[in-house]
Amino acid sequence: MRDLLDHADLARYAGQFVWLELNYDDAKNLAFFTKYGPNATPTFFVIDPQGQVVATQTGAMSSQELTQFLDRGAGGLPADQRPAANTALAQGDALLALRPADAAKAYREALRLAPADWPRRDLAEASLVVALQDSRQWRQCAETAATEAPSMKREPAFGRIVVAGMWCVTSAQDAPGLDSAARRLEALAKEALSLSSTVRDHRDELYRTLMYLSVNRGDEGKATEWGNRWLAELDAVSPASDEERSAVDIARVENVQIVGDPAHILPALIASERAMPHNYNASLRVAQMESAVKHFDEAIAACNRGLARAPGANGRSWLLQTKAHALLQRGQPAEARRALQEALQAAQAIPEKAAREMNLTMISNSLKQTEGAKQ
Repeated sequence: MRDLLDHADLARYAGQFVWLELNYDDAKNLAFFTKYGPNATPTFFVIDPQGQVVATQTGAMSSQELTQFLDRGAGGLPADQRPAANTALAQGDALLALRPADAAKAYREALRLAPADWPRRDLAEASLVVALQDSRQWRQCAETAATEAPSMKREPAFGRIVVAGMWCVTSAQDAPGLDSAARRLEALAKEALSLSSTVRDHRDELYRTLMYLSVNRGDEGKATEWGNRWLAELDAVSPASDEERSAVDIARVENVQIVGDPAHILPALIASERAMPHNYNASLRVAQMESAVKHFDEAIAACNRGLARAPGANGRSWLLQTKAHALLQRGQPAEARRALQEALQAAQAIPEKAAREMNLTMISNSLKQTEGAKQ
């Protein structure tokens, strides 16, 4: 998304917005995250001078979606002069991050109030399904996506609604009665992959969910087929920036973590680490995959390179946990415990509560595994 923001023609918005980019690793941003509660990366907000959210969008956007998002945030009419459907849509956006179940109700109200030719109908449908996903209403999410997506324009919002619906199907894999929605969404996912309007991030998510569905059905061959198709698509990308290179590498790792051979993607990850000498995440990805193929010395070395690249608390915690795993597998439990104790100290400084608690739990569990292990 940073590449899109860097190259998009946004001159007509000059003077309308103050642009602010925040990251999760910096403690000084904690107050913002606590107040606005973004639960996905990336999340975009338009916040008015009174501190109220007037537009929200999660995930990657196309250039067209970006301008539509900014237009929505800019408003143009006072709230009491807007069409009722637009006001309800704005209410949903204001609630989405912190109260997604209430946001879903607002989006439903927007759709109920909207005229048949409302230009924001597809946006509202996609936002509704995302809100249902975020509030863990898996069945309603999947069924709404399967019902509404077929009539939508084949524009980026189509990919967004199908992605959310597919994740709800995979999240509710054991729920009875979702077979019909799953079949319809699987067909829609294949269609979305055939469209040039489906943005890169959505393509990655569609491949992931298609692989998960295949695995859940016990069809590892089909999952591998989807995985190979995805990897071929990723290998065809010529990254225009470090951000794009990182996004492609993240997708490679996500691919083989479902089904695949980590050794197959290691050369690309190693090349990326060399191309991004200050990026600790590139070292972390190499370390994880080296460990996955039982190259524990190489994994430890990659972790040490990453730790030397000034990661934040979250990155330091993950690197030390990965290093501890490799040390334990190499038969060095005492060294593994020391690394985990350092990881515990780093994790306590993670600003964002959910990430901090997840890391602390994982480290505590790993420390228990080292107890009684022989040197």
